[in-house]
Amino acid sequence: MFCLVAEVQIRERTQNRKGLQDSLRAILNQGGNITQEWDAERAFVIGDGATGTKVLQSLYKELRDKPAPVDLDQIWQKLGVALKNDEVVFNDQAADAAIRTAIVSPHP
Repeated sequence: MFCLVAEVQIRERTQNRKGLQDSLRAILNQGGNITQEWDAERAFVIGDGATGTKVLQSLYKELRDKPAPVDLDQIWQKLGVALKNDEVVFNDQAADAAIRTAIVSPHP
């Protein structure tokens, strides 16, 4: 859930120019991998630096100590994703349809 919310928020704040993959790539490029023992804050500072946002740090601070509900219905509506007759359908006129398209498109 954290990753979905982070992905959407990063893309909203960067006008869809950056996404979670940019954050994760920066963390890996700085040596953040399974062979290292980093705290979350260190990784999130690096990840946020790659996107020019504070999304990862803010979400972590908000969610680390207590569960928080995520309004998935609102996220799906903004992204233009719906279930109709047991089939997933897309609404390309939705507010964040371009973000949905970027999320599901192959990344280099």
